[in-house]
Amino acid sequence: MRAHAQHRPDETAYSFLASGKSGFGITRQLSYGELDSTAAAIASTLLNSREPGDRVLVACPPGPEFLASFLGSLYAGLIPVPAPLPSGSKGQQARVNGMMTSSGAAAVLTDEQSFDEVRDWAAGSASRDVICLTAESAARRGSRDGSPSAVDPDALAFLQYTSGSTSDPRGVMVSHANLVENLALIKRSYGVPDGARIGGWLPPYHDMGLMGTLLLPLLIGGQTFVMTPSAFLRRPGLWLEMIDSHDVVFSPAPNFAYDLCVRRVSAERVAALDLSRWRWAVNGAEPVHDSTVRTFVEHFAPAGLRPEAVCPSYGMAETTLFVSGSPGSSAPVVSRVDGEQFERHRFTPAGESQEARLVVSSGPVSDGFDLRIVDPRSLRELADGEIGEIWLRGPSVAQGYWGLEEESERSFRAHTADGAGPFLRTGDLGVRHEGQLYVTGRIKEVLILNGRNVYPQDIEREAREQHPACADGVGAAFTVTVAGGGERVVLVQELRLRDSGETALRDVARRVMAGLSASLGVPVGNVVFVKPGGVLRSTSGKVQRVAMRRLFEEAALSPVLEELDERVRRAFRPDPVG
Repeated sequence: MRAHAQHRPDETAYSFLASGKSGFGITRQLSYGELDSTAAAIASTLLNSREPGDRVLVACPPGPEFLASFLGSLYAGLIPVPAPLPSGSKGQQARVNGMMTSSGAAAVLTDEQSFDEVRDWAAGSASRDVICLTAESAARRGSRDGSPSAVDPDALAFLQYTSGSTSDPRGVMVSHANLVENLALIKRSYGVPDGARIGGWLPPYHDMGLMGTLLLPLLIGGQTFVMTPSAFLRRPGLWLEMIDSHDVVFSPAPNFAYDLCVRRVSAERVAALDLSRWRWAVNGAEPVHDSTVRTFVEHFAPAGLRPEAVCPSYGMAETTLFVSGSPGSSAPVVSRVDGEQFERHRFTPAGESQEARLVVSSGPVSDGFDLRIVDPRSLRELADGEIGEIWLRGPSVAQGYWGLEEESERSFRAHTADGAGPFLRTGDLGVRHEGQLYVTGRIKEVLILNGRNVYPQDIEREAREQHPACADGVGAAFTVTVAGGGERVVLVQELRLRDSGETALRDVARRVMAGLSASLGVPVGNVVFVKPGGVLRSTSGKVQRVAMRRLFEEAALSPVLEELDERVRRAFRPDPVG
């Protein structure tokens, strides 16, 4: 950052887009020099009352204040903790409360518009004195002439709280060395050139938004275009218009964003776009579906989108961000595998006459990691073609979870049965095949039904195909235990249906259950319909299946319909609801 500011201080580093009187466009810009001096001033103000190593909760809306606050904390040698605003849903409030408690933050930085709300929240949630500042006031009060604090590469740079956590979050300890190594690995793996234009809409407190959109440009010296998550969700086409209008070549997003663009961007609007310069449409943060890759490429081909531009990728906060990704030089690799063998955790290519399952590769195994596939029970290393837990080690692997030594020991310092290690246990299932990494699901979410390993995302995807009212909704599939130890599948599905009468709802439920039984051979005898937004998702769009199971078991879902079999009803709804 300092090097860019010294050699080209007047060049634009970041452009922030929003809706204004003249439509959607750039509303704020920061040059490298301005960003550097603002960060230095914020650092100066922080050091007037706080010490290097103190944690700083950076609770700003997406925008220049977040970026300056994050960098200012780094300049001061303090430890920034990216966080959403402590407003909105109860889940988000609980998440930020948990982050505040876990990190022991000594300061909170926000923007002027949010200050009163954040100050009142901080006063009520902190167990000790916490200063609350706005980025704007800290920049005005501090000296702009300071230099960033010297740092040890192995020292803690920031805490990245995992996207799936709520009231009991886990803060991943990312060192300066982790940060620089992973940014360099992203650049090297995709082949992103110096000076490239980057753009995105992901929240800055999410690892893909922070690393892949805000910090990567500081390594390559490019220009970045940033829009808000709310703008994208209201009008997904604005993301693509930004990519077109500003010659963006690298832009990451989760799988659901690509599905949303297909559903919400009309053929007429596609025809007005030019996406031929988009070289890296990075798809990560959640499982990548073959149907998503195929339909996105087909839908936007008239806009010049090249098949090789779609880059299925894999990563997590525990590895700073990136692990592997399709490099953008050839079309994504999709394998046809024997569906029956796949359910037995074997990755066997399917014959032409066999019923096949299509599985998308997350790219070649990166040179930045030593990757092993391990049986999660025996801890024995598995051969290529066998599905097991993904274990990783390398310079991008973070130091552990803040304040959670036992969990850090278990997750970050694991050893195989033959003593190799230490490795990070990702909790993800995957397989190596012909040099490619395929991620198949989460260990704790796989449903074991009559000896078969069934992936919940398969049930959720098929459910959307069974009725138009389910097509645009999010689903969560999980199992519950009933009397006698039996497992029953439950599907919670968002529903958009004009006729909300009980007869119409039960008809949809029966069609969904029958369709799932026919297409997957999975006995789904329990369907719960909720309103749009009723299925919990992380900031990256991941379905929170464990949380949804808990809400179902606690009868806390506010359903519009529950169609339950007798054993599940007796176990979880012994009395009539409502």
